[in-house]
Amino acid sequence: MKKFLPLLLCLLLSIFTVARATKPAHTPAPDTKIAQKKPTARKADAKTLLNDANKALAAMIKAARADKELDPKTPKNKPFWKPAQLVAKNLKLAQTGLQTKSNDFFKSIAEASKAEQQMKVGWQLTDSKNRKVIENEKILGNAIESLRSNYSMEAARKKQGGELTAKEKAEFEKIKAQQKDLLAKISKLEKSAQKDKAVVNGLSEIQKQAEQITRQPATLDAYIATLYLLDRQAGLIRGHEYYVDKPLRADYVGLTDWIAGYDTWYYTWYDTVSYDWAWVDTSVDIYQDVTVSESVSEEEISSEESYAESESFDMSAEEEQVAAEENTDEQVASSDDTSMQDASDDEGEDMNDDDGGNAAGDEDTGGDDDGGDDSGGDEGE
Repeated sequence: MKKFLPLLLCLLLSIFTVARATKPAHTPAPDTKIAQKKPTARKADAKTLLNDANKALAAMIKAARADKELDPKTPKNKPFWKPAQLVAKNLKLAQTGLQTKSNDFFKSIAEASKAEQQMKVGWQLTDSKNRKVIENEKILGNAIESLRSNYSMEAARKKQGGELTAKEKAEFEKIKAQQKDLLAKISKLEKSAQKDKAVVNGLSEIQKQAEQITRQPATLDAYIATLYLLDRQAGLIRGHEYYVDKPLRADYVGLTDWIAGYDTWYYTWYDTVSYDWAWVDTSVDIYQDVTVSESVSEEEISSEESYAESESFDMSAEEEQVAAEENTDEQVASSDDTSMQDASDDEGEDMNDDDGGNAAGDEDTGGDDDGGDDSGGDEGE
């Protein structure tokens, strides 16, 4: 026994020495891709998201009104304020539509999405770099996009699943044909607007979207993603109208012709989709930031939205002046960190990869699908 104890101690010491020798000098840094936390999901239903959108809009308007660079009486600021007014009107109509469970809810959210995209375009004409305006506009856009991708007729149609109907296939081909006509008009305009960098950049964005749509297969996912993308395209076309010099304006109007026809078809289409209104009360996971950082009271929401709705931002006599000023405005032609655009607005991604979002009531909730004027027909002209 006396001999056994020294031998046991020697054995334990040897094991300890080997363990120390084989242990790394420091703990390896975790792989960054593994270490990154996934965005935290927030549960929200349609009413909550609509409230988020109203808060963000009120906070944005409040910050904009306090910014002398965004004086609404300045002509080149009006292309920002006009669509802000349309967003306010349509969110108000959407609230009524949600309460009464009418199709005005879907129509107004779609129109708010177009106006929000138009507002981003108009922002570039201003001289403001107001961070609060930018931050709250992005939150507003996220809330509207989340409403579109989770509680729209498109979301209901995607939830239904299956193949495209014969009528949907025919309409999809019609949309593609319209986009090809749009591409021809853009090509003609680009040749005439070569010296106007901002107009050319805008036409290039619209062109990319049109080309993307024409390449899509006849699948339900591609069809739904196209309907969301057309919101953004309409907003871009309306927004860039203020950049166009007078000699080009008559030709540019040709780009807007398809919008009225598309809207007529779209509203007819969603009347054919079956919608269970219980979905609007079903919470889904929202991964985008839809929460305003500052406290916004109900009184402030009402006051700021009332201002946006009631003010006159007419610029029928000033469009030519704005277009002329835009030609010498470096901010319009540049892309920097004061832009309202963000990564989610990149239209270069495959439209078929839209499984990140879910229709309201889907079992496996995730991020949002790609989605973004007066519901009564005001197109921001």
